[in-house]
Amino acid sequence: MARTSFTVVVLICGVCGFASAQCPSGDLNGDCRVDWLDLGLLAEQWLSEPNGIDDLHGDAIVRMTDLGVLANHWRQTGCPIVINELLAHSHDVAPDWVELHNVSSIPIDIGGWFLSDSRNDLCEYRIAEGTIVEPNGYVLFHENEHFGNPLDPGALSPFKMSENGESLYLYSDNDERFGQCLVQARFGASETGVSFGRYLKSTGTSGFVMMSVPTPGQANAYPLVGPVVINEIMYRPAGDGDAEYVELLNISHDPVTFFDFNTLLPWRFRDNSGIEFAFPSDLPVTLQAGEHLLLVRNEALVRRSFSVPTDVQILQWGSGRLANSGETIQLLKPGDVDDAGTRYWIEVESITYSDGSHPEAFDDGIDRWPPEADGQGLSLNRLCPSRYGDDPNNWHATIVTPGSAND
Repeated sequence: MARTSFTVVVLICGVCGFASAQCPSGDLNGDCRVDWLDLGLLAEQWLSEPNGIDDLHGDAIVRMTDLGVLANHWRQTGCPIVINELLAHSHDVAPDWVELHNVSSIPIDIGGWFLSDSRNDLCEYRIAEGTIVEPNGYVLFHENEHFGNPLDPGALSPFKMSENGESLYLYSDNDERFGQCLVQARFGASETGVSFGRYLKSTGTSGFVMMSVPTPGQANAYPLVGPVVINEIMYRPAGDGDAEYVELLNISHDPVTFFDFNTLLPWRFRDNSGIEFAFPSDLPVTLQAGEHLLLVRNEALVRRSFSVPTDVQILQWGSGRLANSGETIQLLKPGDVDDAGTRYWIEVESITYSDGSHPEAFDDGIDRWPPEADGQGLSLNRLCPSRYGDDPNNWHATIVTPGSAND
């Protein structure tokens, strides 16, 4: 089963082992470390009934189970600084920028840490000594002043982020407090002025996704959703497997045409197991506000198998089929072309669904996707079209409604 393409990966090397972008369990004093100070706080509440952070096991009393949680994370250090948001496609007077965020409850000195857009050279830009990120605070670095400025002493190898997408790295070097902390933020192509930022999903992991508005130096806005979303997925029909479909919905107030008149290229729908569908170019398809459109493998079979309103547009993708076990499906529109002539595609919507039986694909070991949509006659229906879609808490398995509002 495929994982999402846009994630934040945090690797703690050396003494740190592996940690997520948050502080480890057992960190009671908020310094992103599990050490003697945390053990002392736990001891102060031993066998008491607190309603606080000391109850690590969640059973309303501090006892051996809580000590076990702390022991499992002993000497484990999380990376307290994350790449929280970035703008890589400005094209105006305002420069590109990177925002770092301190997720801990203590000030963190990041002087001597590095920013880079190359995995082969993590030391492209050295952050100035004495750069403090306050608890739950933010710090900004701009291309024209910092990492892209050859006059900045820290710009050992000045760089600019690609508007077509790449990876950005934050590297702590050999910081004695956190070991060799390496944070990676992967982002894709974007339109001018659209930033990417961290968004915490119901799975406990952070996606690095396009934001509805940039918020440099502040808490992130909600992810960008629409104008067209994937609203229903029938990946494994109960009868003939060729009756699978994906329903699109225009959630905006304006018509959306699946064709870019600047590049003269149509939008695309694809998965990672064989579907590569280009919308028509000769007669571009337009979806009115609030309208549904069906992408199907076999139009005649879908119409025979389900009750589809006669006025709903249906497009047949032809070869390939949706993966029964789960995969990533994407709706894309044309982006820019780089100097080498490579066309990049901007992600309008991306959903990584599952049949509910792949806990190994999730960091917390829990597959929250409903298994009832796996060949039992139900489909995956989006609960709230205007909410972020690549999260299982916005989907449920229910009766099929191709071309109509979800049940």
